[in-house]
Amino acid sequence: MIPQIQITTQPSLLEMESSRAQILIKQPRGEMEIESPRADMRIVQPRPEMEIDQHEAWRAYNGGTALEMNRQIYSELPQLFLEGLAKRVEQGNQLAAIHLPGNTIAEIYGGDWQRNPFVEYRAPASYDNVNIHVEPHRPEINVTPMKPDIRGQQHNPEIDVQHGYLNIVVKQYASIQFTQPNIDVQM
Repeated sequence: MIPQIQITTQPSLLEMESSRAQILIKQPRGEMEIESPRADMRIVQPRPEMEIDQHEAWRAYNGGTALEMNRQIYSELPQLFLEGLAKRVEQGNQLAAIHLPGNTIAEIYGGDWQRNPFVEYRAPASYDNVNIHVEPHRPEINVTPMKPDIRGQQHNPEIDVQHGYLNIVVKQYASIQFTQPNIDVQM
């Protein structure tokens, strides 16, 4: 038999122990101040223009100006003349037939004691005789905007670190052991 070498190995044994690291981060909120001044606003409201024309009302009340009254009178005189002429012709016809009953002079001219109406020199009265014209004006609005004043302050983050650890311990070192065989020299 051939002698053999015996090899014995022993692995290394490591023991590890660790803990996690911890990071604590705090971020305080930033501070912001905003001031917004009022806008500068100017409003100008012009007064409306109003025009009242009461000329036609005065014409209905007192005939208007002398020229207008004369025009009104002269425009109606031909009609008034024709009406008076027709009346006189009718009275003349009744006098021509005086022999008929009811055509006496007293009956023909007896009712002629009332005056005939004169020419109406005033304009007709109406609710529409006063003309009112109003012209409104738009308001003038001028706005000067003001920029807001914004101030901000930031805060840096607060970071707190707790380091972890790692312990490595060798419990058993690796080894190789050679055991030689016993050789019997007596052979």
